[in-house]
Amino acid sequence: MKIFVAASYSSHVNYETGEVFPEYKEELESHLTRLENFGHHVFCALRADSYKLNDMNPDEAFRLDLDEIKKSDGLFAILDSKISAGVQTEIGIAIGLEKRIVLGRKAIDELAYFNNAIIRSGKATEAMLPLEHDPFPASFY
Repeated sequence: MKIFVAASYSSHVNYETGEVFPEYKEELESHLTRLENFGHHVFCALRADSYKLNDMNPDEAFRLDLDEIKKSDGLFAILDSKISAGVQTEIGIAIGLEKRIVLGRKAIDELAYFNNAIIRSGKATEAMLPLEHDPFPASFY
C-alpha cells in the first residue's frame, strides 16, 4: 500500500539552518521505517526534502503534496500536542479524496477536538506511537 505520511515541519526546524532537529528526524525515521517494515511504500515530504526546508515555491510544494496524496492509498498523520496547519490541510484533502486515514499519536499527546471528531465520525482510525501493529492491515481495505 502506498502511504502519504503527513508530519509537521514548522515546530521542528532550526530556522537559522533550515534543518529539521536531529531528534525529530530520528523519531520520524523510526515511524517511516516501521511502516516500510510492514510492507508499505511511504512518501514523506520531510524525507523527500532531506530533512531540510527547501527553496520550492509554496504553491509548488502544495501541488507536490496534493499529487502525492492523490497517488496514495492512505494517509498516516503524525500528530502531537501542537496543531500543524499543514498536517490538518493534508488530512482534509485525504478525507475529500476518500483515502484511508490513520491519525498517529503518542499516549501523552491528546487529540485535538476536531481530530477526535474525525475519528468518531468514522473518517479515520487512531494508532498509538510508536507503532506496534500495522495501522493499515489487509483487512482494513
